[in-house]
Amino acid sequence: MKKVFESIHDAVIILDIDNTLKSFNNSATLLFEQVPDKKLIGNAASQALSHFPPLLQLIEHKSEVDHVTTHPMRLGERYYHVHYSLINGSNNKPVGKMLLLHDITESVQYEESLLQQSQQLSELNLFKDKMFNVVAHDIRDPLAVLVNLIELMEEDMQEVEIIEHKGSYKELVEEMGKQINNTFLLLESLLEWFHTQRGGMLFNPVVRDLGNVVQKTIHMMNVKINSKHIRIHSEIAENVYVYADRDMLDLIIRNLLSNAVKFTPIGGRIRLRSEISQNMVVVSISDTGEGISADEASYLLQDEFPKSKRGTAGEQGVGLGLSICREFVGLNGGEIWFESFRHVGTTFYFSLPIASTFSMSRTDEKEEVV
Repeated sequence: MKKVFESIHDAVIILDIDNTLKSFNNSATLLFEQVPDKKLIGNAASQALSHFPPLLQLIEHKSEVDHVTTHPMRLGERYYHVHYSLINGSNNKPVGKMLLLHDITESVQYEESLLQQSQQLSELNLFKDKMFNVVAHDIRDPLAVLVNLIELMEEDMQEVEIIEHKGSYKELVEEMGKQINNTFLLLESLLEWFHTQRGGMLFNPVVRDLGNVVQKTIHMMNVKINSKHIRIHSEIAENVYVYADRDMLDLIIRNLLSNAVKFTPIGGRIRLRSEISQNMVVVSISDTGEGISADEASYLLQDEFPKSKRGTAGEQGVGLGLSICREFVGLNGGEIWFESFRHVGTTFYFSLPIASTFSMSRTDEKEEVV
């Protein structure tokens, strides 16, 4: 019986009815490695099991009822399922207690590993879906401009001879060429960036000239801005440098400015400003649209995929722009928020770290507005 007791794989701890430690097998010695060995046998459970409060609690609260733990109990660095039972004497009265501990550490660790991998897969899958939608979102606007330009050419061709409007058609063709070129550059940039993200969210901050980035984005959206006769004014101070990921910053400004144009009525105004607050640059983009209702404001920067509204000229969206902006601003160490007044307009703010002396060593290449 002694050999059987010692060879049991599960840890066995025997106590008398007064919770005094009477015996334990070889497997249980792992539990007592961190307990000072001062003749553990004969000590009260409160001393022998002082390092394991869950076991003491089980002994005290289950003194008259057999019990098996349904959740893993962590004791030290390992996990166990614990079976507590009474030991009855010849008169069928309790004379002692037994704890049977089944080691499930490997199972718990394997389950945790599976959960972690599942979470990573979910995040990667969500990221993949976002990126596909972002690509579609950024491509739609310049392609829509191309479609409108072609429609204008077709309408004019039906009314007059091409030769009579040679000059105007030359301007349309030139503008179409610019838009096609912008679309091509945008596609290459997004696809290259997406290629670098396939292994996860890579973050490569560099020093960017904020005013230059804004002017480049305005130029790219010039046709759309002019089609709604919107007056746009940038008050971004000169020589304001931020430390941010190149592609993320481009996408943040492009999405916020696109939304401002989308919800600004014909003949409206958009203003961009920047100010330095402590170690951050705060950028604001204000429009003179209808503003955001209280109901919309409650979920706009909270939902993963807020509902997209039609713009003042019927523009559509996929509802991902602000979600991506919120995520990318956060990754760059900033915050994003907004304030809006009905029938007055909306201002979106976002902050980014100002370029420090150390980060200036990683200055991005100078960009020219074409």
